[in-house]
Amino acid sequence: MRTAQQIKKNLRALLTLTLLLFIIFPNPAWTEFETSIEENRQIAILLPLSGPFTDLGKALQEGFELGFAQQIESDRMNRQFKISFLDSEGNPETARSLIALLTSEGETVIAAGTPLNTTAWTASQTSEESGLPYLIVGADQDNLITEKSVFTFRLTQTRSTGNRMFSAFIDSQDPAIQSMGIIYGENPCAIRQARRLRKFCADKNIDLAIWEVYNSNGRNFYDLLNLIKERQPQLLFLATDPAASAKLWQQGQRLELMPTLTIATPINYIPTTGKATLSSHPDKQILYPTSWLTPTDQESFPVLENHLQAQGFAAAEIIMEALEKSPDLTSGEIVKTLETTTMSTVYGQVNFAGSGQGHQNQLPWYLYSYNENGEKQLAFPLPPSPQAVQPTQ
Repeated sequence: MRTAQQIKKNLRALLTLTLLLFIIFPNPAWTEFETSIEENRQIAILLPLSGPFTDLGKALQEGFELGFAQQIESDRMNRQFKISFLDSEGNPETARSLIALLTSEGETVIAAGTPLNTTAWTASQTSEESGLPYLIVGADQDNLITEKSVFTFRLTQTRSTGNRMFSAFIDSQDPAIQSMGIIYGENPCAIRQARRLRKFCADKNIDLAIWEVYNSNGRNFYDLLNLIKERQPQLLFLATDPAASAKLWQQGQRLELMPTLTIATPINYIPTTGKATLSSHPDKQILYPTSWLTPTDQESFPVLENHLQAQGFAAAEIIMEALEKSPDLTSGEIVKTLETTTMSTVYGQVNFAGSGQGHQNQLPWYLYSYNENGEKQLAFPLPPSPQAVQPTQ
């Protein structure tokens, strides 16, 4: 029988051996947990990267990527986050499923997206139900978030801002605008713009003279030109592909049918490629709206091609600002940080406090045309001084 002294000696040796083995060969499961606790944290960006709205999603993705890249270069991303771009397909139910999956995995600290109103609303509601902080980027419907929203924030202009600027433009015209027209394509964005214009005209007691759908496989340019000739609107909107808008305007100009004011409203957020040449009639021009200005501090921001890229870039800045100031990365901590976030971004001054948790950027609305050299020139409103910021080139 072993003595008590031998047992103690053997136990001491066994304990020493165990400690040595633990030091030399640490527990794999423990090591994996320790090293993956930060690596598994992810920022999820839901965008329509396939389907009919791919252009919108790609423009936003490029902005996000540029924004996150700048954060890395400036050493602000002092934590390791995985940035995942997920395809919502422009489908609300797909967005709902993705949010549910993200929250079930428990690795996502904040989600952002998408430029489509219906999908954004669904993603917002699902995030609210799941307790996941969510930043809406690009969608412009005013009721996407409510006063009861706790986890949803919005980086976009309110529709009322654009309406105020548009009303100011209408009121500035002499003689007063009494009739408008719109020729719009089958793109869902164009249809939505047509519906908004109908409501606007109803509110302002303006006759909407033309309400026709343009289809490249159906009604041709001359059918549309005959409608313009018959109705003679004072202000005409061309909510079609930029190239189609320019072609229609040029043909109408040759036949001297186009109204003095013609505005080519964008149906997507890709830089205009179908710009029309300057009219031979100095009092007639085709105008293009824009809602984003080139920042004055070019050293701080990259050159961005459109305002959706600018929104994505700003959203990346905001997200990293919130995560950097949220020590434990819990949803509640991130929400509190976003609520007190005030910062200047490429998209303007950001302030989420108040107004039902929604940031409503007050960027103005501009109209520009092209001069004889193919350069953009501001048409409305006129800059207050020579130092005023000009629209994006």
